[in-house]
Amino acid sequence: MAAGGPASELIMFIVAVIIAGTVAGALAYVTTDIAHGINDRGEMLADQLRTDFAIINDPNSIPVDNTTTPYTYTFYIKNVGKKVIPFSSDAVQVFIDGNLIPAANLTFQDVSGNPITYLNPYEVGVIKVMTTLNTGEYYRITIVLENGRRRSLVFRAP
Repeated sequence: MAAGGPASELIMFIVAVIIAGTVAGALAYVTTDIAHGINDRGEMLADQLRTDFAIINDPNSIPVDNTTTPYTYTFYIKNVGKKVIPFSSDAVQVFIDGNLIPAANLTFQDVSGNPITYLNPYEVGVIKVMTTLNTGEYYRITIVLENGRRRSLVFRAP
């Protein structure tokens, strides 16, 4: 019986070490998972901060081509961020008063009228929107990038 005391203490010690190791492993896994989540969120936030743009039109004088129906309105977009922005109907959505403008009614160009698919930092691009608006009324255009960054402009239709 004298040998039973130390044997049971040894078994209890081994069980305690196994439980402590399991808890330590679980805590290490959870801590690593949280650290990776914080890192991923930080990268996503940094990406959003580097991606920025502005609608640089005069809201009271929107260029319009009224030779065709529907009219074609011209909006100037400037990449004021430090990252290249995808500039196509696949990556940019345009809303006027909450209504999505179909991709077939959008044209993406540089200021010279050439089609482009990317907008470099500090570069100005043109979005031509074919739609029907009432002359003299106010509308809100909202442009949304693929990463969710959005800008709005209230303008008067010429």
